[in-house]
Amino acid sequence: MTTVHQFVTGATPGNAIYNEALIMQQALRRLSLTSEIFAERIHPSLQKVVTPYDQYRPQADDVLLFHYSLGSALSDYLLGLPQTLLLRYHNVTPPHFLVGANPWLRAGAEKGQRDLPLFASRTALALADSAFNEQDLLAANFPKTAVLPLIQPDDLFNVQPDGELLSQLSDGRTNLLFVGRIAPNKRQEDLLKTLYFYRQIDPSARLLLVGSEDGAGGYGRFLRTVAQDFGLETAVQFSGHVSLAQLAAYYRTASVYVCLSEHEGFCQPLVESMRFGVPVVAYASTAVPSTMGSAGVLLQQKNYPVLAELIHLLITDLTLRESIIAGQTERVAAFATDDLLAQFERWITAVLNP
Repeated sequence: MTTVHQFVTGATPGNAIYNEALIMQQALRRLSLTSEIFAERIHPSLQKVVTPYDQYRPQADDVLLFHYSLGSALSDYLLGLPQTLLLRYHNVTPPHFLVGANPWLRAGAEKGQRDLPLFASRTALALADSAFNEQDLLAANFPKTAVLPLIQPDDLFNVQPDGELLSQLSDGRTNLLFVGRIAPNKRQEDLLKTLYFYRQIDPSARLLLVGSEDGAGGYGRFLRTVAQDFGLETAVQFSGHVSLAQLAAYYRTASVYVCLSEHEGFCQPLVESMRFGVPVVAYASTAVPSTMGSAGVLLQQKNYPVLAELIHLLITDLTLRESIIAGQTERVAAFATDDLLAQFERWITAVLNP
């Protein structure tokens, strides 16, 4: 029986890369392929379903699918194996965007950029999750590349939202939402500037920063200093890591989703916001335009007072709001889970049966 094993740097509940590996594993097994997930770092809750990569026992006809986003010892290990290799490229954040984050994160990004070209001659197929990311593969001379958008399970949209949090956030205040780890490339400080100007219009508005602070380092402390300087201590909520039910509650109660990130390889929260019917305003950087298509509102520059007025318009002008949401609903059809899994299965079948 043919085996397609997957390798991820870190396996953590709720992590988008691990979520994709899990749903890909289910698809591979539907194709009657043996498939296990191996990882370098494994959350304690996943130790029964994910295996440390150094316990992998290579077989000559194995196919290895490596989810690539950060350089690590796992990269070195896989480069040294002769098995057929597939690369799932999730982007490596350029190190200069990670100044202020924990040093290990920046070191991993530096190694990730440095090592990527080494995989080109070893890889039978490299699947980027956006057209933006594919450009990295082409620049590194990968011989065969394709674009397959990030695949995520539908659990978030079917889970019952956390009742206590739902009630807490449904108090009539405007909720500006951003979902993503606390990291310099996400530019959460620009969201704080936006909130400052928006509260000149709507003094009770708040900003919900939903995401883990693992790896944030000094940047997390910097954000709290900025919030204090702007007098926003009680207007900003840092959630830290949240459960699926809590994340659903944040989306259900969001007034507008605002993304001012300056580097994204795909940006799954944009898709999630569109699926939840939350109007999106996003800075048109890196992969954001290709993810949004013609949906939502894309910004070409960051003018915070103008952005505040735009957000207010999206909240108060119901005709405009409904029009934006309708366009987003049409756009998310391109990311339907079943359709993307079907594309994935076709690529795998093509590799296994050349």
